Amino acid sequence: MTNPYLDETGQYRPRAMSEQALASPAYAAARRSWAATNAGDRDAWIGAWSPEGTIEDPVGPSMFDEEGRGHTGTERLLEFWEKAVATPDHIEFRFDRAIAAGDELLCTGTMRTHMGANLMDIDIAVDYRVDADGKLIALRAFWEQDVAMSSGLRPLTDDDRAAISGALRKDT
Repeated sequence: MTNPYLDETGQYRPRAMSEQALASPAYAAARRSWAATNAGDRDAWIGAWSPEGTIEDPVGPSMFDEEGRGHTGTERLLEFWEKAVATPDHIEFRFDRAIAAGDELLCTGTMRTHMGANLMDIDIAVDYRVDADGKLIALRAFWEQDVAMSSGLRPLTDDDRAAISGALRKDT
């Protein structure tokens, strides 16, 4: 089984993208972030960010950000890494569409989070914004925490394992 969300190098790529989106500096930055996430490479991940960058994932109060103000600045971004990125075994970026506009890229689809022998699918829209140097300055993820949590974890199947084979990931 091949994974339609992976390109020939094993990196995640939205299924539908215009030439404008492919050429977007925001896409390049998002792609660096996705690769670092799945390699478990904290230094490469933080390297994709401006020191003044802000993550709102999800937007509003959540288990990652009780006050709902986002994680701003290197120290808080690294705090987010520890809470949300380093914890799962693997995160799949199953974006069906990416749309570029100016210095931003909007991706819509599903984020699939693998934890041990289980996974959770989360419907999501993520807006990535970069500065003039191509560094991420904002990531705003829209997903419903209560919906995600109520859907719960389901067991990882052989088809799920096959879908991520070939992806850059922490466990390889």
